[in-house]
Amino acid sequence: MQLNLVTISAADIAVAAVLAGMLLLTWGRDGWSLEAAPRFVGAWGVSILVFSLGSAVMLASAVAFSTDGIALGAGLNILASALKWNAARRFAGKASAPFWIVFGPTCFLIIAYSGLAPSLDGRFVAACSFLAFYGFAAGLELRRMPDTSQSWPAIALLFLGGASYLSWIPIAFTLPLGSVSAALTSHWLPYLVLATMLLRVALAFVVLSMAKERDEAEQRRYALTDSLTGLPNRRALFEVAESVVQRRVHGGGTPVSLLIADLDFFKETNDTFGHKVGDDVLCLFANIATRSLEVSNVVGRLGGEEFAAILPSVDGVIAVEEAERLRKEFEQAAGFVNGLPVGATVSIGVASDSEVDSGLSSLFRRADAALYAAKSAGRNRVAYMGANGGAEPPEPSGTVRTSPTRLEAHRSSLMRYKQTQTM
Repeated sequence: MQLNLVTISAADIAVAAVLAGMLLLTWGRDGWSLEAAPRFVGAWGVSILVFSLGSAVMLASAVAFSTDGIALGAGLNILASALKWNAARRFAGKASAPFWIVFGPTCFLIIAYSGLAPSLDGRFVAACSFLAFYGFAAGLELRRMPDTSQSWPAIALLFLGGASYLSWIPIAFTLPLGSVSAALTSHWLPYLVLATMLLRVALAFVVLSMAKERDEAEQRRYALTDSLTGLPNRRALFEVAESVVQRRVHGGGTPVSLLIADLDFFKETNDTFGHKVGDDVLCLFANIATRSLEVSNVVGRLGGEEFAAILPSVDGVIAVEEAERLRKEFEQAAGFVNGLPVGATVSIGVASDSEVDSGLSSLFRRADAALYAAKSAGRNRVAYMGANGGAEPPEPSGTVRTSPTRLEAHRSSLMRYKQTQTM
């Protein structure tokens, strides 16, 4: 069956306009959000809109036998491909690259209008080269994402599109178009338009699917993340802890330890220095805990000024050492916060479990009891609670560490600051 180039091009323009409208309306329903998923949909819609404009210019110019107009339309199509590449780049978490967006279209127009490619076939080859380049580049941007499980259909389609543009280059040399009138009656050019139209439709729906999956993943992440500190929240922490304990049970009793930390006199810190400083203290502890503890450990915020950390494959001795290091680092860092003499400290309860038949609730109960012991003993301490419910020292030096001088200094600094504020 012989396809008519004008008819198939008009259909391609109409389909592209519908796809662009669908994507832009979807973006609009999301409030024109600049979050990764809706922005990706919107940017892809803009690129298809630019493509439909370029194709319309090409079709009108072909009917008017204007090679310069066809070159302008091809330049817009290359710009559309560059915008798709940039959309894929942004979706992959990279910054926008305006220079490379305009690089391809500008180079093509220079080639077309400077006489470097005066013939229709030369311009066709140049346009296909740039379109293939941006198609492959967009696929590579998505390929470099940490998780490609959602994006592999788009990667495959982008690579297929790039390969199809390259495949038409030798055909142009074998069956040259020659002139605009010959192009309008070409036997093979309509099939190129049809192939790219089908790829464009498939990619548009794949983009919608990718954006939906990314949005759902973001919603799940937000539901499991503490909005202030960025740490896992209580729900997420308990899910991780349950998973770690279950792995220990099935793994033959590999030890697991739990730290529960509570900032000392946090209410007084809030009342004295204000909630903004209090929030900064919470974020400071979250950052120090994340940095201080091993990468394999999971730190989360239970709520308020209380935090917890799951330490897989860590026994009581090492857990107490890590807790003490965390306590000291926070004590040193929180002496002054935003130039104010906050002097915040933390008490930490530690529990460890290597018994196969012990559960998560027992581990949390003992860590909480250890925290209570640290608070009762004067705060700014690390306390350990053994499996038998008593304070079992994991090392000869004892279970309780403290810096009482610093704690007294903290209370004194709070009192002095209050006095200066009332003078």
